[in-house]
Amino acid sequence: MKKRAVSVAIAVALAAAVFPASASGETEAQLRARLEQLKRESARAGRSFDAAYWKLDETETRLTRTNRRLARAERRLKAAKRRLNRQANSIYRREGLDMIEFLVGSATFDEFVTRFDFLSRVGSSSADLVAEVKVLTAELRETRTELQLERRRRRADVAALRSRRDALQRRLRATEAEFKAVKARLDAVRSNGRVPRGVAAVPGPNGMVFPVVGSYYYADTWGASRSGGRRRHQGTDIMAPTGTPVVAILSGTVTAKSNRLGGNTIWLHADNGWSFYYAHLSSYVVTSGRVRAGQVIARVGYSGNAAASAPHLHLQIHPGGGGPVNPYPYLRAME
Repeated sequence: MKKRAVSVAIAVALAAAVFPASASGETEAQLRARLEQLKRESARAGRSFDAAYWKLDETETRLTRTNRRLARAERRLKAAKRRLNRQANSIYRREGLDMIEFLVGSATFDEFVTRFDFLSRVGSSSADLVAEVKVLTAELRETRTELQLERRRRRADVAALRSRRDALQRRLRATEAEFKAVKARLDAVRSNGRVPRGVAAVPGPNGMVFPVVGSYYYADTWGASRSGGRRRHQGTDIMAPTGTPVVAILSGTVTAKSNRLGGNTIWLHADNGWSFYYAHLSSYVVTSGRVRAGQVIARVGYSGNAAASAPHLHLQIHPGGGGPVNPYPYLRAME
């Protein structure tokens, strides 16, 4: 892994030597314009992927709600049937004794009236229970039909999402080589042809290094629903091919950890007090200790709860080491 990190740094250094600002004649504005053009080409596939993702997410949410409604209806129907069976058994046992004898055996007129009223109420209650069972049975049948429809929609939406994922990954891979070359020339211009040794990228306009070195796509998904609305997205997902280098945004100290959701993750605690969380990494290059801004620390992947067909870097930014904020505007200012 260290060899791959060194090779990235060497490639950037060579690009800086081959494409210095004075020799290429390209300005920073021109190079940024070319990168924007390459990103727009990927963005078309990215937006299509986003649309398919949210459509599937909506279907998953409806499917979850329908399953819950089905479970509630089944419980209510089961309870109503139990009550109806108890009523039927009660009436059966009384009829075995003879209802006339039950009424005539009253010691007083008041007792006769009480027993007659009791039998009337039992009959009325049974009728209500029969009606309730019919309603619940119809509701259950309708919910099961709806569930089948949602399952068919889900299968179609999953297929569509996979198709859009594949299209996005193909687009990113197609622009990978040119994207890296143009970015290397841009870094050379920004550093006056002197890209620091041991780094794969240099800071952007806001003084921070964009965390992915290669072709990528991302959108503003801060606060978006995840897991059927059970949680909210507190970062930005940067889509990129598996193995794309991931770099330190600022100089500081890194700590590698693993968890169920994020998979392979890194916390970067920068020298300015900010913290950065990198998740779904395929592998580590640095697991602990000091790193420089722009140094390769890991690679893009799909560990944790990410899909293998949609590798990406989940990034969180914590100013001052506090709670997370929307990374999107910061990322835009790093480019």
